[in-house]
Amino acid sequence: MSLEFADKRRTQATMTPPVGTPANYATVANLRTRLAAVNGSYFTTARLNSMNENDMTYALRLADDPGGIK
Repeated sequence: MSLEFADKRRTQATMTPPVGTPANYATVANLRTRLAAVNGSYFTTARLNSMNENDMTYALRLADDPGGIK
C-alpha cells in the first residue's frame, strides 16, 4: 500500500516524506487505535463510530503533522 500524501511544504530541494507510517493508515482498526491513543477523551468510541475512514485519516494526519495540511 502506497500512501502518497501531498505535503504542501515539499519542494524539489527538500523531498522529505510526510509524517506517519503506512501501518497507521492500513486499516480502519489501526486508524481507530491510533486516534484513541492520540486523544482518548476526544476520540471516544461514539465519536469514532460516527466517523468514516476519510474522517479518521484526516484527523490522524492533523494529529501527526498539522503543518503539512493547508
